[in-house]
Amino acid sequence: MKTYLAVPLAVTLAFAMTGCGSRQASVQPSSMPVVPLAADEHHASLTFRTLGGAGDHPVSYSLGPANAVEYAMSSAGEPVYDAGYFKRIPGYLKKMAGGTDSIDTLVEAEKPLKVSASVKRQIATLNGIPMHTLFGYGITPQPAPLVFTPRPQKNYLVETVIADNYIMKVYEISATGERKEVSVPVGTN
Repeated sequence: MKTYLAVPLAVTLAFAMTGCGSRQASVQPSSMPVVPLAADEHHASLTFRTLGGAGDHPVSYSLGPANAVEYAMSSAGEPVYDAGYFKRIPGYLKKMAGGTDSIDTLVEAEKPLKVSASVKRQIATLNGIPMHTLFGYGITPQPAPLVFTPRPQKNYLVETVIADNYIMKVYEISATGERKEVSVPVGTN
């Protein structure tokens, strides 16, 4: 190989490989505050959020009655990425890829609610930008669906952590922004 081609090729390859690592060993809790919707005596506010990943683990959330089967549940909205992902990519790529950093919705209070997350692992990324159409998605073990009963005028955060495995938890968010994990049984499929 010609030496004048070797150096630029090596630099380009090193640049491309820096974005290939996707999973993080430990994920720190998000410092972004949860800004809930206004809940009333018949509803609770629910926010869906994802932590971790390098833009290569979009999470699609679903919700429905406690006894609903996975395919019959309603989609909560477009795929959710870690908020840091949107800070790293250019605006035009954000529009092309779609997705959001959180979903906010109101749910009926005092009725058991089943929430599930479907994590799609991208097979390849280029500097944290997922290669959606070229390589598709890999198969990953999914977090277990959770069932809980939202209380009226309360705010909840459903958060999936992308690390060595995928864990989904539900938190009750106080007016001051403090999190308290909600004890939930694992949902049945």
